[in-house]
Amino acid sequence: MGGERDSVDEIIDGWKVERPDLDVRPVGIVTRIGRLRARLDTELAAVFDRYDLTPADFEVIVTLRRCGEPFRLPQARLMTRLGLTSGTVSVRIDRLVNKGIVARERDERDARVTFIGLTEQGHRLFEDVAPVHLRNEDRLLSALDDGERDQLAGLLRRLLTSLERDTVDVARPLGLLLEPAPLARARRAAVGLSDVAGLLVLEVSPGTAAALAGVAGGDLLVAVDDRPTRDGASLHAALAAARATATLRLLRGDREVALTIATDR
Repeated sequence: MGGERDSVDEIIDGWKVERPDLDVRPVGIVTRIGRLRARLDTELAAVFDRYDLTPADFEVIVTLRRCGEPFRLPQARLMTRLGLTSGTVSVRIDRLVNKGIVARERDERDARVTFIGLTEQGHRLFEDVAPVHLRNEDRLLSALDDGERDQLAGLLRRLLTSLERDTVDVARPLGLLLEPAPLARARRAAVGLSDVAGLLVLEVSPGTAAALAGVAGGDLLVAVDDRPTRDGASLHAALAAARATATLRLLRGDREVALTIATDR
């Protein structure tokens, strides 16, 4: 693909000279995501700094604002939504409580439960910061038009979904519970099997199309009718394009297996 070169292109070029045997194509994606994140974090933090906030502070504020009236959550649920430990979330909340942005409230029915809610000051702060923050985000994406932004968002969503989910459930119509490709590859590597992208079969529901076709736990589903299956989206797209039957291409260990399955059951 043409266009301007960036700092990651130089890294890739260097490896092509030093180690042409290595497939460094993932570097072009993973390293760019990392460098973009570092740049974006710096630019976003500059806006929050004007309001004496950190990005972590704003994350708490928007999480509470987004949950709807009365704009409060049990501390344990807030911790889960932020993906933090109890100790880390307590430190964040303490800082915001001291600034008067959020308040702690005991549940009247259960003293063991503590709610964290936005104060009036917290509401006003959100209304001041949010529009400025969104304009800043839009500015940082200026190189992309609306169509390109939608395309990039779709690809990033697909990649994030493959890493966030522990399983891909296609109980209907096939009757399979599958493990996404990133986890499946790690599991196969741990037992010395070939490194192939696919969906690992965790469970096969009895009496379903997959069971009748002979799919077994531990099989790696790599394609449906020659369409690669790397995540839930690609699998569902392949099934949608199939006729009454489809050919599942599997690895059983490292042995290739092809099974015909009814997709209209």
